[in-house]
Parts: sequence; C-alpha cells; structure tokens
Amino acid sequence: MARRITTALSETYDLDGHEIVSSGSIGIAIGPDDGTTGDELLKNADLALYRAKQDGRNTFRFFEPSMDAALQKRRRLENDLRVAVRKGELRVEYQPQFDLQSGELTGYEALARWRHPTDGDVPPSVFLPLAEETGLIAPIGEWILRTACHYATTWDDDAKLAVNLSPAQFKVQNVVAMVKRVLEETGLDPSRLELEITEKLLLQNTDSVVAMLEALDQLGVSIAMDDFGTGYSSLSYLTRFPLKKIKIDKSFVESLGQNAEAGASSAASWGWVSRST
Repeated sequence: MARRITTALSETYDLDGHEIVSSGSIGIAIGPDDGTTGDELLKNADLALYRAKQDGRNTFRFFEPSMDAALQKRRRLENDLRVAVRKGELRVEYQPQFDLQSGELTGYEALARWRHPTDGDVPPSVFLPLAEETGLIAPIGEWILRTACHYATTWDDDAKLAVNLSPAQFKVQNVVAMVKRVLEETGLDPSRLELEITEKLLLQNTDSVVAMLEALDQLGVSIAMDDFGTGYSSLSYLTRFPLKKIKIDKSFVESLGQNAEAGASSAASWGWVSRST
C-alpha cells in the first residue's frame, strides 16, 4: 500500500487581536502491515506519535518495527537506571582543567558515569536525558553535587570544582536550597564551586530563573554557561544573568584555519569570553 500524506499541522488564528497558534503531531499505523487488530494498530500509532514528538513535534511519522524495539530498550534502561540510583551504581569522574597560559591546574569538572552490568558504559547523552524525563535527575544531580563537593574538600584550597546543573532540576526541586544544604553538609567554600548551566535554562528567561540564579550568586558560587553557541546564543545573557564564565562550544572554533568566515566568527566568540570573565 502506498503511504503518502499531505497535511498542515500548524495554523495561526486571530482571536480578538491575539495571535493563537495551533499545532499537532501525528502517529500513523496502517493495517494489515502494522497490525491486524484495533488494539495493535492503536499501540503502534502511539509509538509513531512518540517518535514524531521526539523529532521536534508539529510533524507526522509512520510506524516502523524498530520503534517498538527502541521503546522496549528505553523502558528497560529506565528501570535499570532506577535500580542503579537505588544501589549507588553511578560514579563521578573528574576532568582536570588547566590555565592555557600558565599551564597550571586550576580545578576539575565532575562528570557522571554509569557502567551498566550487561550493556557496559552507557553514555551520559543517553542516561541523563532519560533521568530528566523520569524525574530521576533531582536525586542524581544532588548526589553528584554532594559527592563532588565532599571530594573537593580534600584538594588544594585554590582548586575549583565545576558541576553541571540540568534545566530539569530547576523545575522539580528548589535548587538554591539544595546547593546551600550540600555546601553546609560538606563544608566546601562556596567560592570554589562553579555551577554550569545551559542555554536551554536561560531561554526560559523567566523571573523565577533569574531569581534563582541571583540567589545562587549570592551564596558565593560562580555561574558558568556551558556549550554557548549550540542554541539561540545572545549577548543579552551577559547582562540579564549573573554569569562569570562562558564555555564556547567546539562548533564555534572547530573550523579555525579552514576558512576566513569561520576564523572571524571564532575570533569574535573568543572576544566575548575575554570580556565576560
């Protein structure tokens, strides 16, 4: 059977002077190839809908057998991650950071790692988004921060600790209270802690986000933006949010020396770093 669909999934309406945008995502399953019963077709159409939402929403997807296998794997990983959190199977590794001019070690960045008992090392790019979707990011994030802060108290007093905070943590827990509690419990000097956030959080640009970042700044910790340039980068971040450091994404500089346009863009990017620090 030929599979072809043409549809507008987004419409804009004017309602009493207010612009209303209506959009949708569609999952499609066609029998008998995708199922021979109503329940089977509905289940597979739902899997296709899930893929459409994963691919950015406002689109449609046809069911494919691989979707079911991917969902089953995801559910298994989700259950295994819950077990790993409960049994303390996650670990923290520390990536050294150096001053490029002096060559001196300045600190470490705490990185979450998970070695699955049967699958081996699961990339953070896989299990951290899963933790965000399931709400596990709150206990995982707090555990990482507490573990890293405790370990950092054994370092030289001038060595800094960088820890990533997920945007999802700001939605499901009081991040300011959590950070304050961990600092008090571990005894780490707040000036040695650097919390890394992403543009995804800053794009929310809400008063509550600004208030939380300012409260963290008042605790004495530093706020850094990680992967600057992967989203809708804006210099307005430098004035609206209490940022002490910007970490330029490699996509800004990986073409250095290959063409003049990339060189000019990269040079400008590094200029932003020097002015914001």
